[in-house]
Amino acid sequence: MYQVSYCGYLRKNSDHDAIYRPNGSGDCLFLLFLTPMRVTLSGSSQVCKQGACLFFEKGIEQNYSAVKEFCNSFVHFSASKKELEHYTFPRNQLFYPTDTGSVHELLKTINTEYLLKLPFYEEKLDHLVHQLLIELSRSFQQIQEPAFQNPDLYNQFMTLRLMMLSHCEEDWNPKRLCQLINLEKSQFYSYYRNFFNASPKDELLTARIDKAKNLLTNETMQVKQVAFLCGFHNIYHFTRYFKKICGVSPSEYGNKNLAVDRM
Repeated sequence: MYQVSYCGYLRKNSDHDAIYRPNGSGDCLFLLFLTPMRVTLSGSSQVCKQGACLFFEKGIEQNYSAVKEFCNSFVHFSASKKELEHYTFPRNQLFYPTDTGSVHELLKTINTEYLLKLPFYEEKLDHLVHQLLIELSRSFQQIQEPAFQNPDLYNQFMTLRLMMLSHCEEDWNPKRLCQLINLEKSQFYSYYRNFFNASPKDELLTARIDKAKNLLTNETMQVKQVAFLCGFHNIYHFTRYFKKICGVSPSEYGNKNLAVDRM
C-alpha cells in the first residue's frame, strides 16, 4: 500500500525560495511546478517551464529553486522500486505530461483526503496514488506514440471507439465507421491500427464475446437470444467465434458457470 507522508496543493513559498535535500526526503516525491523553476539534476542545472513534472526516487538529491515566484503542488509517499517498476514515466528528470489538468486535479484530491482524514482515507490515498502513477504513465506514453502527433484526430477516433465498443451489438460496417470520421477506408484502418495497435473488427469481436459471456450466465437466456443481443445474426458464426476464443461452445460455457453458481 502506498502511504502518503506529506502533500501540498498550490503551495506558495517566498520568491526565489530554494529546496535542497542532498540525500532526498526519505521517501518518493512527485512535484508539479506551477511557476518556472531552476532544477539541478546530476550536477547539471536547467530552467523548466510552468507545468513541468519531476519524480524523485528515494535517496536522490532534491535541488530546485524558483526563478521568481515559487508555487507548486506535490506529494511525498512511500513506495518500493518493485511497486513502481511497471510504470513508464521518467524518474529523476523533468518531463511535461500531455494533460497537466488531470494530474493537478488528482493532487488536489490527494491533498484533501490527507488533510480531512475521513474514514478509509488511507485506502483512498493508496488508490489515488495508483491513479496518479497511471495518469503519468499514460500521459508520457502518448508523447511517444502517433496520437501525440495528431491529437485532434486521435480524440475523434477515441470517441468513435468508445461508442462502438459500448454498443457492440450494432452494425459497425466499414462504410459507417469511415463516414463518422470522414476518411477513406484505407486511411481509416491505417490510423486505427496506428492509434490502438488493433483492428476495429478484432476489438468489436472481443467486445461482443465479452458481452455474450456475461449474458450466458443468465438461465432465462437462450443461446440464440444471446447471439442476437451481441450483434451476431448467424448462430453458427457466433458459436464458431465463441469456441475459438473461449475454448468451449456457448452452451458449455453457460452450463459450466451456472453449475459453479449453484455450488
